[in-house]
Amino acid sequence: MRRLREMYMEYRRIVQVYPDTPAIARRMFVTNGFDGLLAAIGVNIGGYSSGADPVVMVMSIMGGSLAMGVLSGVVGVYLSERAERLKELSRLEKKVSRSLRRSIYWKAANIIPLYIALWSGVGVIAFPLVSITPYIAAAYGLLGMGEAFAASLAIALTLSAALGLYLGVVSGESKLYSMVRGLMLAVGAIILVHLFKFAVAGPLPG
Repeated sequence: MRRLREMYMEYRRIVQVYPDTPAIARRMFVTNGFDGLLAAIGVNIGGYSSGADPVVMVMSIMGGSLAMGVLSGVVGVYLSERAERLKELSRLEKKVSRSLRRSIYWKAANIIPLYIALWSGVGVIAFPLVSITPYIAAAYGLLGMGEAFAASLAIALTLSAALGLYLGVVSGESKLYSMVRGLMLAVGAIILVHLFKFAVAGPLPG
């Protein structure tokens, strides 16, 4: 507990030097939240049929989300953000003509990328996780597959609209307009995947 408190206080000191850190983390969270939702919609529609196994649907959606979340959302973001921070640190060391190792700037170069990467990973994993709850219910016999499919898409649409609303709150723009924009992203994904599925497989039952 003491260690966590020390880490939190260290983060607070870093944010005073780099006040844009929460905004960057927030941006990555929302961006990857949309990525996770849209990917989940694609797998959901692409893999669904009336005879589909709900467990397979859960594993397919979350398998893609976890791969994208851990490898791209966390590791990829961490590596790219750390590279930028180290570049900035190196430039600063050249200006002051001395090593800044163990300074607040050195700590920032190591802590900020981790903080941003964690929020990025949460965004890309959490939303698909919520969207698969109807399939989990279907696996226990509480819902039929058709009901689970419809409910899963409804949840994805709701979450996409909620992310849009959040962006409206952050930006100060019309909340309704931002919510509709978020919703339209999900609707566009649903239409696009349905068209692709129809073009490739034809009007299959279910």
